[in-house]
Formats: sequence, structure tokens, C-alpha cells
Amino acid sequence: MKKALLYLGLVLLVVLAVGYYNYANSIISINNSSSTPTEPWQPARLSIPRLHINAPVLSVGKTPSGAMDAPVSQAINSPYWTSVFWYNVGPAPGQAGNAVIAGHVDRVGGDPAIFWTLSALEPGNTLSVITLEKKTLHFVVNRVISYPANAPSQYVINAVFGPTTAHHLNLITCSGVWTGHGYDQRLVVFTTQTN
Repeated sequence: MKKALLYLGLVLLVVLAVGYYNYANSIISINNSSSTPTEPWQPARLSIPRLHINAPVLSVGKTPSGAMDAPVSQAINSPYWTSVFWYNVGPAPGQAGNAVIAGHVDRVGGDPAIFWTLSALEPGNTLSVITLEKKTLHFVVNRVISYPANAPSQYVINAVFGPTTAHHLNLITCSGVWTGHGYDQRLVVFTTQTN
């Protein structure tokens, strides 16, 4: 009987420790990601009905190397796996230009993340962005293209992030083959605002 109680106590202790670890990492991650002030026109949620996605939007900037940030966490239940990231260095969805929102395809360990099924989108599919002021912006998919992840050409960088007078929203996630250091391709869904 004493052994059973001892084992039960150890199991309970491990469960509590794992829960605390995941909770602490999630809270730290959320607080570190929201360092920029918010404006009412900023995106709050991304909705893609065909993929059953209704995700919160986190604002991100650049990494020290100058690339778009896409925060990660070792916590299994981190909000980074179920949220998407708006690149706040560029325009917001609804503004003239190429707004960019990224999301992870999988999480640490390989389980699906928010953009696991992004490659299923096709031209003509619709999605929407809800702003902090509760305005809904509608977009239609134009094309879905995969690009090499290493050393993308200036053409690709301009197509995804470059200036334009049109109102575009480009969704990005990893694709291709896992190399041990990351995926070898980036999937980009190009959309245009319809309202």
C-alpha cells in the first residue's frame, strides 16, 4: 500500500511539474511577443473557413538577422502553435501593400500546428481578417506557390514582401522536406482583398 501511494505521489509530482513548465513557458512567450503598441486597425484574428481555422494574430517584427520572426517554444501547449504572426514591419491587412501573416506547419515533436493544412487552399477560396476594432476584411486566394527556403531570389522577396498599390495578404508556412535544421521550402498563399 505504501509503495502504491509513493508511486501515485511521484506520478502526480511529474504531472504538476510538466504542467507548470508548459504554463510558465506560455506566459513568458506571450508577454515577450507583444512589445509593440496596438492600433484599432491591426489584425486580431484570421479565419479560413475551408481549413476550419480561426486563430489569434500575434504581432512580430524582424529577427536579429533581418528575417521575419516566427517565435517558437518548447512547450507543447504554447500559443505559438495555434496562433499566426503578422509581420508588423510591413502593412497591415486592409492597407495598400503586401501584408504578411505566417504560421507554423508543425510544432516541436512534429504534431500539426495552425498551418498544417494550408497547402489545401486553392484559387478562389476565401478567408478573412478581423481587426482589433472588429472590422472584417475579406480576401480571395489568387495562387499557392512553394519557394526554396534557402537564398530566395529578389523576385520572390518582392513578390511576398515588396511594395504594391494593391491590397494583398500573403500567408506563409514551411513546406517540403525536413532537413534536420528546418524545411527546405516555404509555401506562400497569395490573396487579394475583396471589400
